[in-house]
Amino acid sequence: MTLEQDPAWDGRSGTAGGKRFAIALRAVVAERGLDGVAFAEAAELEPAEAEAILAGERRIGVAELARIAQAVKLRAFEFLQRAGLLSLEVYAFGLDPLYFLPDGQTRKDARIYMREINPRHAVPERDMLMRNPTLAALLSDAVLDERGKLEVELAYLLRAAIQSTGGTL
Repeated sequence: MTLEQDPAWDGRSGTAGGKRFAIALRAVVAERGLDGVAFAEAAELEPAEAEAILAGERRIGVAELARIAQAVKLRAFEFLQRAGLLSLEVYAFGLDPLYFLPDGQTRKDARIYMREINPRHAVPERDMLMRNPTLAALLSDAVLDERGKLEVELAYLLRAAIQSTGGTL
């Protein structure tokens, strides 16, 4: 799917990282007003680990992605987009923006809904995600804590995306 040898998300290894991911993540961290030490602390990482991730030298799995998303206070889908995992290039290469919805009437209704929204306003992410029965059930689950729900949601969204893209983002 990607032209790079070092994809932002490699579905085969289940890891995020690389130059594009690091650049996008550094921008999000800076926007949140965090320096390297504050970011490491908020994401429960050793400072050297955080530095390696932000430099694009270390790849990470879903559990670390969830800690980072919580540290920068972003929900799963927005985090994936802002961290470059679901980049504009991925969509340009053919990933359907509604890839996480089941084929059929649900996806068709969501497309109609999106077309009828004033194009100057963002599509309400949570409304679109709640149309997926799996994600709706996950978010209403009383067993998992918030980080656990975030981990499962990230894993689900990434797995569904790589099924549509051939394994990398």
